[in-house]
Amino acid sequence: MQNLQQENRQRGKSALKMGGISVQEHNIVIPGISLCPKWGKIRIFHSTIVALGEPKYIRFLFNPEKRGFVVQACARKEAECFRVPKYNPENWEFKISSVPMLRMIWKTCEWDTEKTYRLTGICHSEYNLVEFDMKQATVLTVEAVSYTHLRAHET
Repeated sequence: MQNLQQENRQRGKSALKMGGISVQEHNIVIPGISLCPKWGKIRIFHSTIVALGEPKYIRFLFNPEKRGFVVQACARKEAECFRVPKYNPENWEFKISSVPMLRMIWKTCEWDTEKTYRLTGICHSEYNLVEFDMKQATVLTVEAVSYTHLRAHET
């Protein structure tokens, strides 16, 4: 079991480097998010929504002591929830503007404010959530890769 977890973590790191979070040839969906303070956006990858069972709404939970971030599915509109857009493979994008949340995360995690960070998560289906360990964040580096190439690996 531990070997499988290590293998999945390595696949997740490889997928992150390619800009995608889904490893389809093995039917593994690795949930992911990116956080960008420059634009004040939290980007939810489609793989995260798929892992949650494609809910209509999600919400964020943040634990500063543990440096944990959670995306949780919600069955109905509640306070501080966000509506998930309908999936369209041509141009699906789910970005949430939350400058106060990002400021709190950056301050807590002591991240470089000039960098964008990506995280892979672990789905806990019994709680309808995906958990992200902020201590495991990787800095997004932009290489000579087209935007279309990055999007092709996400779904």
